Amino acid sequence: MKYPKGIKAYKNTAVGTADQKDLILICYDEALKSLQVGKECYLRKEFEEKARQFIRAQDFISELLCSLNMQAGGEIARNLSAIYKFCLQHIVQGDVSGNMRAIDDIIKMLLELRSAWAQLDMRSQVESRPEEVTGEAREFSVGA
Repeated sequence: MKYPKGIKAYKNTAVGTADQKDLILICYDEALKSLQVGKECYLRKEFEEKARQFIRAQDFISELLCSLNMQAGGEIARNLSAIYKFCLQHIVQGDVSGNMRAIDDIIKMLLELRSAWAQLDMRSQVESRPEEVTGEAREFSVGA
C-alpha cells in the first residue's frame, strides 16, 4: 500500500522542516495521542499495544525533558523538568497498577502545558509578523 508510506513521508517532512516550537507541540500531540490510545487498549485488554503506546508517550515526554535548556530556562525549565519527570513516573505507576486515573491526570497536565506552548507560539507570531497574523496591512512609501 502506498497510502501509509505517503503519510509517513509527509510526517517526516513536517518534522524535518518544523521549528523548535512546532517540534515541542508535535511532542505534546504525540504523547497525548499515545496516552489516550494506551488507555483505550487497557480497557479493551490489549495489553501489549497498551504497553507500546505508554512507552511511546514516555519517549515523547523524555524528548521534551531533554530539549530543556536548564541554564537559559532558569526556574521555568526546572519546573517543566519536575513536571515531565512526574509524568514519566506516573505513567509507569498507572500502567503497573492499572490505575487509568493516573493516566487521565497526566493527560490533563499535558493538555494544559500544550495549550500554554501554543499560546506562546501565537504570541511570538503576532510580535514577529503582526500584519500576517492580524491581517493588518502596513503602508510603505517609496522615496523619489
